[in-house]
Amino acid sequence: MTETDPRGFTPELELALTAAAEQAAASAADVDRGARLPTEALQVLRDTNLMAAIAPREFGGLGLGLPALVRIAERLARSCGSSAMIWAMHQAQLACLVRHHRESPLLRKAVAERWLIASVTSERGVGGDLRSSLSSLADGPDGRQTLEKDGTTVSYGAGADAYLVTARRTADADTGNQVAVLVTRDQVELEQQGEWDVLGMRGTCSPAFRIRAAFQRDQILPVPFRTVAAETMVPVSHLLWAGVWSGLAAESVHRAVRSVRGRAPADPTAAVPELARAHLRLTAMRAQLDAAVRAVEPVFDAGREPTLGLGAQLNALKISVSEGAVETAHLALQVCGMAGFAERGPYSVARILRDAYSAPLMIGNGRLLAANARTVLLSRGER
Repeated sequence: MTETDPRGFTPELELALTAAAEQAAASAADVDRGARLPTEALQVLRDTNLMAAIAPREFGGLGLGLPALVRIAERLARSCGSSAMIWAMHQAQLACLVRHHRESPLLRKAVAERWLIASVTSERGVGGDLRSSLSSLADGPDGRQTLEKDGTTVSYGAGADAYLVTARRTADADTGNQVAVLVTRDQVELEQQGEWDVLGMRGTCSPAFRIRAAFQRDQILPVPFRTVAAETMVPVSHLLWAGVWSGLAAESVHRAVRSVRGRAPADPTAAVPELARAHLRLTAMRAQLDAAVRAVEPVFDAGREPTLGLGAQLNALKISVSEGAVETAHLALQVCGMAGFAERGPYSVARILRDAYSAPLMIGNGRLLAANARTVLLSRGER
């Protein structure tokens, strides 16, 4: 790596990422077994300032661009899917503040103290629609605002330092007339609803929470949430999630290759069709992700307006890579056989496959396919 690496990597950044990835790998099995937060990896991400990777240097962050951020997501995922997904989701929330509320009195504090910021965008009763809210802001005592929301999935909610919460602007506003507000841990009451005992991504610790908050008006992002979502939250989330899923797929292929070489040292090139299919799928996923990064950069870096076509491209990315990660890990399992089916061992892909199964459920693919079908009809099939 050199100072001129086009992805924004320096030797110092490479060392920081290596340290974080190694720690994530060391604790991944225990995190998965205990369905607990990867506190050790999160601490290294804080210590190396990778927690502020997306924040500008003027605020104390690393100021990394999208290619570098995607690369970090993939590297972390190869060590621990949960650690990578938490980092990716946090970057999306931090990006919303950086791009839409730079004057926030909490932004510099969040970066300096390396807060972990969770998202409370899901809500009981809206059917998984990010752009709808039933909860609303209300006037509270001493000029403050209040809100109460039943979040159906609040990743790392119990371990977060702050929360980016969506709600209707007023009690009589339409469900789509939303704002986003950053509230700190000491401003909220959290009431966990149910347990988090799931198939994969167990370390994200994402049960439902009822959240009650009281906060100052200047903590509300000054632009409508629909703008925040279209220009920042959705593009950054889809790109970094795809980085995580391609990282899971890449690690499964790596283990499959090692498995074949281990079984047939005299002929490591023995024909294994499933291995070739897995590599083909991974290559296609990465190419689609690279293309999406290039498409988003003018919006993210130059402030261009996101188009309907870009939204469709990001939806297609999410659908394709989320399904591709599952397919690739499944093919790797076939290559590795029982050694891949085992929970432990150098060729195990069990945790990788379980983590990958969460991907199609994060903003359900059916909803995105329906949205893209409408876009195709509106554009008469043109790109």
